[in-house]
Amino acid sequence: MRTRPLQLELIAPSVLYGRQFRQIAGHALTVTDQRLYAELTTRYIHAGCPADRRVTFSLGDAARLLGHPSLGGETRRLVRDSLIRLKGAVIESALRDPEGNEEVMGWSLLDWYRTSTRGGGRGWVKLSEQIAYLINRGSVTYLHAPTWDAIARQDEIAGRLWSFLEAESLVTVRRYQLFASSPGQVAEERNLPAIAELLRLDWSGRSQVAKRVRRALTVIVATDPRYRASLIKGRLPGMWRLEAGRTQQLAGGVQSSSVPPVMAAWRLAYGARRPSKKQAAVLTELAARRGSAWVTARLRAEYPDPFGALLELDQAQRRSDNEAIVTRERARDQERQAEAIDFKSLGQILKDLQLPQG
Repeated sequence: MRTRPLQLELIAPSVLYGRQFRQIAGHALTVTDQRLYAELTTRYIHAGCPADRRVTFSLGDAARLLGHPSLGGETRRLVRDSLIRLKGAVIESALRDPEGNEEVMGWSLLDWYRTSTRGGGRGWVKLSEQIAYLINRGSVTYLHAPTWDAIARQDEIAGRLWSFLEAESLVTVRRYQLFASSPGQVAEERNLPAIAELLRLDWSGRSQVAKRVRRALTVIVATDPRYRASLIKGRLPGMWRLEAGRTQQLAGGVQSSSVPPVMAAWRLAYGARRPSKKQAAVLTELAARRGSAWVTARLRAEYPDPFGALLELDQAQRRSDNEAIVTRERARDQERQAEAIDFKSLGQILKDLQLPQG
């Protein structure tokens, strides 16, 4: 896969784990559907979250994301099949209205999609109003695309599980039930589905499911060194629990050693006041994404609110980075159009000279 700025950090809407959330209609989405949708939502944010919620993308790039090196009639169909599944997926989630009443709402990921059938190789989608609302409220998870791709290439189940764990706060080890209940017992109402349900492992043999999840965990731990995870057999028959934690070593080789200079800058700005857990997590994420030197140079005591000013500077830098990415993407599109024009001109010349074009 080619390395492009857009692939260094992908953004995907967070699942609303605090509330009922499940797919009630449409075909089961694949890991590659999820990967394509992450690319579409990333492009939406890089475009400045346009009010019309429309996203333009290259069918060739979409085909490569789905695991196909080149674009042709067959791969166009596969891209369209993925868009069909994304369009047809109906999600049901619980929410609370301003009066405090619980409601259930059904919604979709896409309002519509379009693809070209020849030439150009472009596609268009319109994100649903609900997804755009979540993104604009900042309900997103940042995924390191090369790590995601490396895991999913080895094991699709591992790719699905890793993307779920990335959305979780794993500063301390958390425990998740592999199954909703012990055999013969009625499952309790849960906000978060059991891991087997999330991974769509609805097999009859529970030991086989546990074995499959262990294999996925082996891939995750081997590929992403931040994770420590294991599957432990429970005391009740037919029950296992997944225990997972994540260190401060970040994907791409960024170590927690980048954080101490940031904390030193914090002490210069705030004295004895210590950052909250949330502020510390944000500082760690910024140090990983921007580098500790970038953070320490901008966490300054002369600002009335040093931390708030740092976040504003990060947002300004992100807008600048996004504009640069959009500019490069437009330049790529222009180059492709110029290449297409040159190719057509050469084809016409050969035709006029009645020379073989093969």
